[in-house]
Amino acid sequence: MDIAIDQRLAQITDKIRNYGKENLEDILHVLVEAISLITTRNRCRVYLEDLTVGSLVCAAATGLQARAIRERSFPINNTGFLVSRVYVTQEEAQIEDATTVSYPQVRELAERFAIRASYHLPLIHQGRSVGVLCVDSSRKGQIPTDSQRQRLKGFLAEVLPLIDHARKYHQQIVMARRVDEAKKKEAAFTMVKSAVRLIDKLSLASVLVPSPLAPGAGEEGLQILASYSEEKEAKLLYEDERLISLGAGESLLSRYINSSGVIIDDTLLSPLYIPDLPSEPLQKRYLTEQLGLKSLYVVPRYEPLTRRVICLVNYYTTENHIFNDFEKGLLEAHAEMAQRVIQEIGDEHMEIQVLSEINDLLQERFEGVQPFLTRILSKATELIGADTGSIALVREHGGERWLVVEEPDGRLVGAKSKEWMKKNIPPIRIGGKNLPPEERSLTGYVAHTGRPQRVDDTAEEKRNGGFYREITEVIKSEIAIPVVRDDEVLAVICLDSQRPHHFTDEHKRILLIIERMIARYMSDLQRIEKLTTEVNRLRSDVGYKDPKISSYKLGNIIGNSPKANDLVEFIQRITPPIFNRIATWNTTDVQEATLGLPSILITGETGSGKEFLFNNIFSRLNEIYQVKFKGRGELPVKKTNIAAYSGELTYSELFGHKRGAYTGAHADRKGILEEAHGGVVFLDEIGDADPKTQVQLLRFLDNGGFVRLGDNQTRYARVLFIAATNKNLGKLIEQGLFREDLYHRLSELTVEVPSLNQRREDIPDLATHFMGKLFRVYKKPEEGEEDTPPITRNAQNLLARHHYTGNIRELRSILLRALFFRTAPVISEEDIRRALENLGARVEEGAAEKLTGQLAQEIFAAIGRGEVDFWDGVYAPYSENRISRDVVAAIIDLAKNKGGTSMPKVALALRACDPASDHDDDRRSFYKFKNFLYKTIRIG
Repeated sequence: MDIAIDQRLAQITDKIRNYGKENLEDILHVLVEAISLITTRNRCRVYLEDLTVGSLVCAAATGLQARAIRERSFPINNTGFLVSRVYVTQEEAQIEDATTVSYPQVRELAERFAIRASYHLPLIHQGRSVGVLCVDSSRKGQIPTDSQRQRLKGFLAEVLPLIDHARKYHQQIVMARRVDEAKKKEAAFTMVKSAVRLIDKLSLASVLVPSPLAPGAGEEGLQILASYSEEKEAKLLYEDERLISLGAGESLLSRYINSSGVIIDDTLLSPLYIPDLPSEPLQKRYLTEQLGLKSLYVVPRYEPLTRRVICLVNYYTTENHIFNDFEKGLLEAHAEMAQRVIQEIGDEHMEIQVLSEINDLLQERFEGVQPFLTRILSKATELIGADTGSIALVREHGGERWLVVEEPDGRLVGAKSKEWMKKNIPPIRIGGKNLPPEERSLTGYVAHTGRPQRVDDTAEEKRNGGFYREITEVIKSEIAIPVVRDDEVLAVICLDSQRPHHFTDEHKRILLIIERMIARYMSDLQRIEKLTTEVNRLRSDVGYKDPKISSYKLGNIIGNSPKANDLVEFIQRITPPIFNRIATWNTTDVQEATLGLPSILITGETGSGKEFLFNNIFSRLNEIYQVKFKGRGELPVKKTNIAAYSGELTYSELFGHKRGAYTGAHADRKGILEEAHGGVVFLDEIGDADPKTQVQLLRFLDNGGFVRLGDNQTRYARVLFIAATNKNLGKLIEQGLFREDLYHRLSELTVEVPSLNQRREDIPDLATHFMGKLFRVYKKPEEGEEDTPPITRNAQNLLARHHYTGNIRELRSILLRALFFRTAPVISEEDIRRALENLGARVEEGAAEKLTGQLAQEIFAAIGRGEVDFWDGVYAPYSENRISRDVVAAIIDLAKNKGGTSMPKVALALRACDPASDHDDDRRSFYKFKNFLYKTIRIG
């Protein structure tokens, strides 16, 4: 048990270390989890020193009435309070029965919150107290044991430096907001003081702004930001009660403004004159009487779209004075100036803070997009004062664009702040009114339009069928900003508040500052991450070597046959001069109009290993690049298959498109030739290119120029272009299906990959190599790599004698079948013979497809018999790389053919869950099931 606790504590410690200084609430959230784990008690309080208010503030609490407990703080320097005494003396305290202690506040807490026993531990960092931890129990004598206390102290010693750093930063931000607030008040005071001097009849002027009635209150009132009167007693009396209620019938202004601070009566959309104040229903009538106020001229300043009040400027007189048109114009101009001064001066400090914080972040080094986004989101949430938030990345799937925060297994690809408030964020479709109402969302709309938007009241937005999709019901307002680079939306930053109308135009402006600062950096990180992922995949293909094979050459070209040696010699001859050409693109802006771009054409039968040869060519070029250009990362590379596209999509994949070029082209997009500038592009199945693509490819190879689909601007890129085909291009030229001039440009350097039948002497080594790779992927959890089954000599001979029509693919299929259904720790001749028989005599019909179909049938039948369910029979094997995507897709097809006409019926047929159930577990399972199929397997 102790080992399990230590392991979980290690995970929590690592999680805390990975948080930034902006994540105080996140840190405290996992901290209380650790405290409960160590002490086996689910009630605790964490008090932290807050020098901005001079108190020990309850920063986190768990258990009964946690919200109410958090509202209670203690003075820093008054040892008459037990929490304060522990903080000051740095001595822990144990209370076995709170009802008998001498501290009144302890007995009060015991009575109010049922805290009968408690253990108080000072939180000490660098020799001084920074807070106090209280572990509570509702039962007498229930305090942590000695071993629990020691383990707790050890854990806190590791994480307290991080907590204290986050505490200081949080208080710095709070202080920055207070500085801004003080500036606003000073600016407002200056303006109202000037107002009283503008018009002789004015006796009092004030500025009111929306403000919560109390911490955590759902309703707002109007706060007196500043007021001025020549009579000091009048000003003091007026400001004595700083909040004016907007509850129905509670004040004069509640007739025009609701409790969310929104104007509900059109009368107040223009300046309002009230000639006889004493006759009106007033919240503070006694003030009107004592100050002798007779009339009021109210000038509203509000956001035009939402009608939310920015500020109200009130001008009072002590006489029944009717303002003339000149005076009204003067006061209205004065109110507009008051609003501008408050906003621009008041938020200047926070803007400087934002610029400084984000600039510092951009100087750091991040290993990937996700850690960077997490830090950006944390800063944005803290600086804006939001309750939670997320950053979703734009992804394409099935011809549609989606916003993705996390994968179905919970792995983050974007970012979440205070993730316990935003669990299980599904993929969000990008679009506007073209989407069904239930799929419309603020973030999807922002990604669709490329413009920032906000929802001031989520309840109202849902009622009106607007752009809001509920992830959690506690969210009351939301703001979203697109991250745009080169007119392409890369991501959407979304911040949420538990208060309606929380976000303002100033918040939007700050978020746009952040977006402009990070867009390029994020784009570069995404490009590097994509490139690194592709290069790593190529390396894994080229890098694997089986220790039992001695015929590896260059990367991992296998064999001693003349044909294999020809391939090695080809790579050795062409890579040095081609790299010299690539190197010039990294040092000078070479014009290619006369030279054209270099190209290689790889030919060979289906499954012979054309892409494998490309991987080895690229690997060799990348090795030279790493030596020549140290510190520049990887040589850019892009791969695609012409046969996977058709028409405009083929052209778009290669050359890019302009927004609106075709249905579904929602944003400008670079093609792979532009993305791989300065590097290498591999284009498989070149024989399937359509005429328009062939024309543009010829032009591109001649001078490096191209035009995006739907655009008229010529752009340029420099790449080594490597194409592959299994077709006879000569025959296609005769049939008029392939351009002869393009063929001549492609075939300057041509290499043919031999079939397996042309290099039979290499088959034993090839079989051993592929068996090792297959076993790595499909081995059982309890098996190690050393358990790879050897292939007997007779089995190797049988493989060498077999006539292959599917080449390497066929060999792999035979080996995979033999691996799965072997009868001993080795691959015998009988295993190979049985695999050949099961694949059938007509291997040309697709050995791999037959194996896939058979495995799918067996798994589907096992599910039908109730031996396994979807999660054990499909999801887990796929996650552990024991079955392929094609096998999963085939299982889904079988379920559809057996009556699975809808996704719920498929889920039921595969024993994944009961979609009709209202139980939370079933709903979560169905959501996970759908996301696995749609996002991971990508079924149609």
